[in-house]
Amino acid sequence: MKDAINMVELVAELAKRPRVRACLVLTHDYRGQKPWAAELARQTGAEHLDLLDQFVQNPDLAARVSTFSVAALFDYLKNYRNSPVLIVSRLEFLKAVWSAQPQTLPEFISRVETWHQSPALLFIIQSDPALAEIRSTRYPQYTFSVDIRETLALT
Repeated sequence: MKDAINMVELVAELAKRPRVRACLVLTHDYRGQKPWAAELARQTGAEHLDLLDQFVQNPDLAARVSTFSVAALFDYLKNYRNSPVLIVSRLEFLKAVWSAQPQTLPEFISRVETWHQSPALLFIIQSDPALAEIRSTRYPQYTFSVDIRETLALT
């Protein structure tokens, strides 16, 4: 087994990267996703955005859910540029909407892999076989995807 990843260190490194300023954390416990993301944000000084809560609380966003594209998501996340790192959790509902469009998952992965803007983005998302198989090909020197089971516990 390889060494466990220290997520606090990964978040700090993510903020300093010149490119690939986004990363995926694949979780296997959907119910624990939001509190885990909030705790990581607390420990790192990052901002946490629970995307599902945003859509539930904002009627304008909720009305657009069926047409909310990958591009719209990344444009929306640019609004948080005052934070060095934005931890985004619970975006599975968007992934479900996008599932009817086969080009959206590759587009999402491409945008994650090429993100170089502020804020740096850490997506906490439910693991699935398609996501688990993806590896960064453009910049393999940067951590692109982490299985939460391979991280140190947040204490």
